[in-house]
Amino acid sequence: MGKAKRGNKKNFPNIKNILKIRQNRKQGDMGYLDFFMLGFGSMVGVGWAVSSNHWIAQAGGPIPAFIGFLLATLLLVPIGLCHGELLATLPKGGGVMVYTEKAFGNKLSFMSSWFLALAYLTILPWEAIYINTIITDIFPALSDSRVLYYVGGEAITLSSIVLGLILAAALFFINFKGSTFASKLQSFLSILIIITGVLVIIFSFIAGDVENLKPVYENVGVGTHSGFFGGMIGIIVVVPFFMSGFDTIAQSVEETAENKKFKNVAISMVLSIVAAGIFYSLVIISTGSVGNWKEYSLAAPPAMGVMLEAAYGGTFGYVLDKLIVIGTVAGLFSTWNGMFMASAKLIQSMSKSNLIPSMFSHEHAEYNTPVTALLFCLIFAAIGPFVGIKFIDPLTNLGSVAFVIGWFLTCTSLIVIIKKDKDYYTSFVTPGGKFTIYLAILISAIIVISTFIPFAPSYMGNTALIIFFVWLVLGGLFIKFYNKA
Repeated sequence: MGKAKRGNKKNFPNIKNILKIRQNRKQGDMGYLDFFMLGFGSMVGVGWAVSSNHWIAQAGGPIPAFIGFLLATLLLVPIGLCHGELLATLPKGGGVMVYTEKAFGNKLSFMSSWFLALAYLTILPWEAIYINTIITDIFPALSDSRVLYYVGGEAITLSSIVLGLILAAALFFINFKGSTFASKLQSFLSILIIITGVLVIIFSFIAGDVENLKPVYENVGVGTHSGFFGGMIGIIVVVPFFMSGFDTIAQSVEETAENKKFKNVAISMVLSIVAAGIFYSLVIISTGSVGNWKEYSLAAPPAMGVMLEAAYGGTFGYVLDKLIVIGTVAGLFSTWNGMFMASAKLIQSMSKSNLIPSMFSHEHAEYNTPVTALLFCLIFAAIGPFVGIKFIDPLTNLGSVAFVIGWFLTCTSLIVIIKKDKDYYTSFVTPGGKFTIYLAILISAIIVISTFIPFAPSYMGNTALIIFFVWLVLGGLFIKFYNKA
């Protein structure tokens, strides 16, 4: 397994069939940088500016949050390497659905894609909620309209619902026009995030003071942990939700031109994980050192811009604040766009495999985009403004669990495929071979199990647990009464 390749490409029928299918399709032309930006943008866009101060509260300080995020990134690297090898081996949209079908057959393939769909779909309303919140903060007049009702004590206004629906419709239109257009937008947004984020890190370190990182640990009323180690664990288990975007590359792999090498696409995926983890960690430790971290960690989003404006003051502080707001919106829309694209691709792939009704695989005649799947994603994205900010934590916890289940099944599928297929071939081999694969399986299994333990720092919460089991039952009913594959 540690060698460059295994088997013979000529004797590996799966890869030949896949390449034949790809040649008969109209392809996009996503380059390696586009794939990197798709993964990176889908990860860092989701929380660098709106959630990073909350992570400090969840961990009990900037230092446990910083260390926890770095450790989580290291734990994700073996998982990303397994994804990269399978992407290069089976370059077909669908990701874990394709991998588990090859390794275990139809039923587990359905359940893996069923939970991955849940993970993706939870992000769509999550992003809608936060984008809505940020924009109404920029334009306070949008929140002054008539209150329609309350969710968890949070007012839901008519203007916020209208704004959310307009933004969701815009996202639908972007992806309706095709993945090439959407991926180019993704690359632009990702570059904007990187520029803004690097400026935030630099000016936070300049204004920061090591003394502001003290106390090293203190529970500020967020989470059930009571010590430094528990705070780190509390961060490690939510990282999968915020670092899940790398899997969008597997969903869009068919959009690369035929002359592209899947090995390089796999490398782009792994590099995006490392880059996103380092980016997040530096944001946490730099911004956490600017002022009183306890006040900052409990402030409402976007707290980062307000903090830096207060630190620098004057015109420069004002410009920094507005720059962060622009970067925040770009980041949120970047993840929203990436997950919208990946969700539709996954649902289309499930439909083509006869796991869900065939109507979800219908494509537009001109743009070759999965229209019905995109409309389904639009519905989920539009739900966000109707439930409001109080539903954020259950969505985060639920999405994390669903993603890690998919990762566990992906890594397990890799070792099964290697063992059972004597003609196994890949252009990208996981460094460390089977040791790395088993390590990835163990890491993902421990994270999943820990989220089901009540009162543990990693517990997903009652609301997320209820939704999880409802989704599980619905999946079981689909297998029993619908599945035609």
